[in-house]
Amino acid sequence: MTENDTGNKELFLKIDSLAYGPYGVGRERERVIFVPLTAPGDELEVRIVEERKNYSVGEISRLVKPSPLRQPPPCPYFGECGGCQWQQVRYETQLAAKEKNLQDALHRIGKLTGYELLPILRSPQEHHYRRRLRLHVDENKSVGFYRSSSHSIIEVDTCLIADPEVDRHLSEVRGLIRDLRTHIEQIELVKDDESGLVVLTGKAAGGFFPDDNSICNSFLEQQKEIGGLVIFGNGWRKIWGKGTIFTRSDDELKLEMDVEVFSQVNREGNSRLVRELLQWGEFKKQDRVLELYCGAGNFTLPMARRSRKVVAIEGDPLSVKCNKKNSRTNQIENIHWIRSHVPEAVKQLELKGEKFSKIVLNPPRSGAKGLEENLTSLGAEKILYISCNPPTLARDLAALSKKGYRLTRIQPIDLFPQTYHVEALAEMVR
Repeated sequence: MTENDTGNKELFLKIDSLAYGPYGVGRERERVIFVPLTAPGDELEVRIVEERKNYSVGEISRLVKPSPLRQPPPCPYFGECGGCQWQQVRYETQLAAKEKNLQDALHRIGKLTGYELLPILRSPQEHHYRRRLRLHVDENKSVGFYRSSSHSIIEVDTCLIADPEVDRHLSEVRGLIRDLRTHIEQIELVKDDESGLVVLTGKAAGGFFPDDNSICNSFLEQQKEIGGLVIFGNGWRKIWGKGTIFTRSDDELKLEMDVEVFSQVNREGNSRLVRELLQWGEFKKQDRVLELYCGAGNFTLPMARRSRKVVAIEGDPLSVKCNKKNSRTNQIENIHWIRSHVPEAVKQLELKGEKFSKIVLNPPRSGAKGLEENLTSLGAEKILYISCNPPTLARDLAALSKKGYRLTRIQPIDLFPQTYHVEALAEMVR
């Protein structure tokens, strides 16, 4: 190890693996060192930029010997932009790392054993898969993505992982933001599965300036491939043109939802996820199913078609409103929607003595900590848990395992190529 003129330590390091995060992992003696923009097998000279109690963070000083698993990053913004942290790594290596990181979380955090980890399902597309693309806006009206480990904006003319119909409108969106007086914090471009048109939704930091009404009308008149614009703030919402999008499932169900409501970014990957859930659930006409964090009904309506009844709980009022409309449109009437904070609703179901044969939950990244106390009294023979965060998934599965459930199998699914994120479907039975 040497020390450079700035006082930062430098050392030679070989990268062993990819962490769940934007780093490659190496070790000097027993100390773990995280280095961004690296690939397993890279041999590097590394400058240490941060020392923590149990690990260090470094940056590449010199790439001595590139790994055979490394590839030239195809995006011109790679390294500056904070997204797509794994573009320097071949896709097969990305998949293997995601599978291993999920397994490590289940073992290290959950202390779980005796289950089947199925081979990861790859995304049908490595690039151009995002039908939703969120851009941030700063006080100077720069529009783009956050730089790595920063809230400063890097403006981009194109995004390699965006659907081409979304990507082509980035410059028009930048022009709209410049023209508006309303302070937009972030704006999202969303592709409608039915028409192929893009609908925009902007989140404002304060109130709406009335003069912007004519600017928004004029913008839509000029941009024929943009079907609508929604701008919302605290307690208000404005719509020009179309304020909803349609998504389609393999069941030929057509779901209409407000453009702000969450939907999966990877259309083909999401279809695979829904198919896997339906196969694993083996839903039958005698099943009474409880779905927690039902969102926009991505799983709800297909499950209801196969079950006696679904009780679906969601806290977001826009999602519940859309769900009720979609169940009527698709003539699916065996769903009971509950708009509530999920833990409170589950508590109430327990107090009423409600029973279910199966439970499906798809919580946010923070997981469903504490729910195991109430879920176990609801009588379900099977719990299916969908998660995009291996650490919180492992924590929650471990808690359920202490309440009499057993993890039988888990299926990683790649919905987010070029990033470290991974979706997983877990099955627990008792």
